[in-house]
Amino acid sequence: MTNSPLMRAAYALTGLSDPSMGDEREQAVILRAYAFAMVLAMLLGFATSILFAVFGLGLWSVAPLMIVGIPSWATIWFAAREGVDLVALLDRAGKKRMTLVWAGTIGYLLLWCGALAFHILTGNPLISVDFDFGGDPGSETLIGGVIGGTVGLLAAVIALKLKSRTTQRRLAAEDAD
Repeated sequence: MTNSPLMRAAYALTGLSDPSMGDEREQAVILRAYAFAMVLAMLLGFATSILFAVFGLGLWSVAPLMIVGIPSWATIWFAAREGVDLVALLDRAGKKRMTLVWAGTIGYLLLWCGALAFHILTGNPLISVDFDFGGDPGSETLIGGVIGGTVGLLAAVIALKLKSRTTQRRLAAEDAD
Protein backbone atom coordinates (compact mmCIF):
# COMPACT_ATOMS: atom_id res chain seq x y z
CA MET A 1 0.00 0.00 0.00
CA THR A 2 1.33 3.42 -0.89
CA ASN A 3 1.23 6.25 1.63
CA SER A 4 -0.47 8.85 -0.53
CA PRO A 5 -3.56 10.46 1.00
CA LEU A 6 -5.71 9.20 -1.88
CA MET A 7 -4.60 5.59 -1.37
CA ARG A 8 -5.16 5.84 2.39
CA ALA A 9 -8.64 7.16 1.65
CA ALA A 10 -9.23 4.34 -0.87
CA TYR A 11 -8.20 1.71 1.68
CA ALA A 12 -10.33 3.32 4.37
CA LEU A 13 -13.30 3.49 2.00
CA THR A 14 -13.02 -0.13 0.89
CA GLY A 15 -12.33 -1.52 4.34
CA LEU A 16 -9.84 -4.05 2.97
CA SER A 17 -7.91 -4.13 6.24
CA ASP A 18 -11.04 -4.24 8.39
CA PRO A 19 -11.79 -7.40 10.43
CA SER A 20 -15.17 -7.59 8.69
CA MET A 21 -13.32 -8.82 5.57
CA GLY A 22 -12.71 -12.14 7.37
CA ASP A 23 -9.96 -14.60 6.58
CA GLU A 24 -8.27 -15.02 3.19
CA ARG A 25 -11.00 -17.28 1.78
CA GLU A 26 -13.80 -14.98 2.92
CA GLN A 27 -11.92 -11.95 1.59
CA ALA A 28 -11.52 -13.63 -1.80
CA VAL A 29 -15.26 -14.38 -1.90
CA ILE A 30 -16.14 -10.82 -0.87
CA LEU A 31 -13.87 -9.35 -3.56
CA ARG A 32 -15.37 -11.65 -6.20
CA ALA A 33 -18.84 -10.58 -5.05
CA TYR A 34 -17.79 -6.92 -5.39
CA ALA A 35 -16.48 -7.64 -8.90
CA PHE A 36 -19.78 -9.28 -9.85
CA ALA A 37 -21.72 -6.32 -8.44
CA MET A 38 -19.57 -3.89 -10.43
CA VAL A 39 -20.11 -5.77 -13.69
CA LEU A 40 -23.85 -5.93 -13.00
CA ALA A 41 -23.96 -2.19 -12.26
CA MET A 42 -22.09 -1.50 -15.49
CA LEU A 43 -24.54 -3.59 -17.51
CA LEU A 44 -27.48 -1.81 -15.88
CA GLY A 45 -25.85 1.54 -16.66
CA PHE A 46 -25.49 0.54 -20.30
CA ALA A 47 -29.12 -0.61 -20.39
CA THR A 48 -30.23 2.69 -18.84
CA SER A 49 -28.33 4.70 -21.45
CA ILE A 50 -30.00 2.69 -24.23
CA LEU A 51 -33.43 3.28 -22.66
CA PHE A 52 -32.72 7.02 -22.38
CA ALA A 53 -31.80 7.08 -26.08
CA VAL A 54 -34.85 5.01 -27.06
CA PHE A 55 -37.19 7.29 -25.09
CA GLY A 56 -35.78 10.34 -26.84
CA LEU A 57 -33.71 11.80 -24.01
CA GLY A 58 -30.86 12.23 -26.48
CA LEU A 59 -27.57 13.18 -24.95
CA TRP A 60 -28.87 12.55 -21.44
CA SER A 61 -28.06 8.95 -22.31
CA VAL A 62 -24.40 9.86 -21.89
CA ALA A 63 -24.86 10.49 -18.14
CA PRO A 64 -25.22 6.79 -17.19
CA LEU A 65 -22.12 6.04 -19.26
CA MET A 66 -20.11 8.61 -17.35
CA ILE A 67 -21.35 7.23 -14.04
CA VAL A 68 -20.53 3.67 -15.13
CA GLY A 69 -17.06 4.78 -16.21
CA ILE A 70 -16.07 6.09 -12.79
CA PRO A 71 -15.64 2.65 -11.13
CA SER A 72 -13.75 1.38 -14.18
CA TRP A 73 -11.35 4.30 -14.14
CA ALA A 74 -11.00 3.99 -10.35
CA THR A 75 -10.11 0.31 -10.70
CA ILE A 76 -7.39 1.05 -13.24
CA TRP A 77 -6.05 3.91 -11.07
CA PHE A 78 -6.05 1.81 -7.87
CA ALA A 79 -4.30 -1.12 -9.52
CA ALA A 80 -1.70 1.16 -11.10
CA ARG A 81 -0.95 2.74 -7.71
CA GLU A 82 -0.34 -0.78 -6.39
CA GLY A 83 1.98 -1.61 -9.30
CA VAL A 84 -0.46 -3.71 -11.38
CA ASP A 85 -1.03 -2.79 -15.01
CA LEU A 86 -4.62 -3.87 -15.71
CA VAL A 87 -4.43 -2.82 -19.34
CA ALA A 88 -1.45 -5.13 -19.87
CA LEU A 89 -3.25 -7.95 -18.05
CA LEU A 90 -6.21 -7.59 -20.42
CA ASP A 91 -3.89 -8.58 -23.25
CA ARG A 92 -3.75 -12.04 -21.63
CA ALA A 93 -7.55 -12.48 -21.57
CA GLY A 94 -8.87 -15.65 -23.17
CA LYS A 95 -10.30 -15.64 -26.67
CA LYS A 96 -13.78 -16.59 -25.46
CA ARG A 97 -13.92 -13.73 -22.97
CA MET A 98 -12.60 -11.18 -25.48
CA THR A 99 -15.14 -12.34 -28.08
CA LEU A 100 -17.95 -11.92 -25.54
CA VAL A 101 -16.71 -8.46 -24.48
CA TRP A 102 -16.33 -7.21 -28.05
CA ALA A 103 -19.68 -8.65 -29.16
CA GLY A 104 -21.38 -6.96 -26.19
CA THR A 105 -19.59 -3.67 -26.83
CA ILE A 106 -20.41 -3.61 -30.54
CA GLY A 107 -24.01 -4.65 -29.86
CA TYR A 108 -24.40 -1.93 -27.26
CA LEU A 109 -22.90 0.72 -29.54
CA LEU A 110 -25.16 -0.30 -32.43
CA LEU A 111 -28.28 -0.07 -30.25
CA TRP A 112 -27.28 3.19 -28.57
CA CYS A 113 -26.05 4.95 -31.71
CA GLY A 114 -29.03 3.63 -33.68
CA ALA A 115 -31.52 5.02 -31.17
CA LEU A 116 -29.69 8.36 -31.04
CA ALA A 117 -29.42 8.55 -34.82
CA PHE A 118 -33.13 7.80 -35.25
CA HIS A 119 -33.98 10.54 -32.76
CA ILE A 120 -31.63 13.06 -34.39
CA LEU A 121 -32.70 12.29 -37.96
CA THR A 122 -36.47 12.10 -37.40
CA GLY A 123 -36.89 14.39 -34.42
CA ASN A 124 -38.92 11.67 -32.71
CA PRO A 125 -37.90 9.03 -30.21
CA LEU A 126 -38.24 5.34 -31.02
CA ILE A 127 -40.75 5.06 -28.16
CA SER A 128 -42.65 8.16 -27.19
CA VAL A 129 -43.06 8.52 -23.43
CA ASP A 130 -44.79 11.41 -21.71
CA PHE A 131 -42.44 12.71 -19.03
CA ASP A 132 -44.95 15.21 -17.60
CA PHE A 133 -45.18 14.47 -13.90
CA GLY A 134 -48.22 16.67 -13.36
CA GLY A 135 -46.73 19.97 -12.28
CA ASP A 136 -46.17 20.82 -8.62
CA PRO A 137 -46.70 17.68 -6.54
CA GLY A 138 -47.39 19.73 -3.42
CA SER A 139 -46.04 19.41 0.06
CA GLU A 140 -48.02 16.22 0.77
CA THR A 141 -45.84 14.21 -1.60
CA LEU A 142 -42.68 15.70 -0.14
CA ILE A 143 -43.77 15.01 3.43
CA GLY A 144 -44.76 11.45 2.47
CA GLY A 145 -41.41 10.88 0.82
CA VAL A 146 -39.49 12.18 3.82
CA ILE A 147 -41.52 10.07 6.25
CA GLY A 148 -41.22 6.97 4.04
CA GLY A 149 -37.49 7.47 3.59
CA THR A 150 -36.99 7.95 7.34
CA VAL A 151 -38.99 4.83 8.20
CA GLY A 152 -37.07 2.82 5.57
CA LEU A 153 -33.72 4.06 6.85
CA LEU A 154 -34.72 3.29 10.43
CA ALA A 155 -35.82 -0.22 9.44
CA ALA A 156 -32.51 -0.82 7.65
CA VAL A 157 -30.48 0.38 10.65
CA ILE A 158 -32.48 -1.79 13.05
CA ALA A 159 -32.14 -4.84 10.78
CA LEU A 160 -28.36 -4.33 10.51
CA LYS A 161 -28.05 -3.93 14.28
CA LEU A 162 -30.04 -7.12 14.92
CA LYS A 163 -27.94 -9.04 12.40
CA SER A 164 -24.76 -7.66 13.97
CA ARG A 165 -25.86 -8.75 17.45
CA THR A 166 -26.75 -12.22 16.18
CA THR A 167 -23.37 -12.51 14.50
CA GLN A 168 -21.56 -11.30 17.64
CA ARG A 169 -23.39 -13.91 19.75
CA ARG A 170 -22.55 -16.65 17.27
CA LEU A 171 -18.87 -15.63 17.21
CA ALA A 172 -18.76 -15.47 21.01
CA ALA A 173 -20.30 -18.95 21.21
CA GLU A 174 -17.74 -20.29 18.71
CA ASP A 175 -14.89 -18.72 20.70
CA ALA A 176 -16.24 -20.27 23.93
CA ASP A 177 -16.15 -23.75 22.37
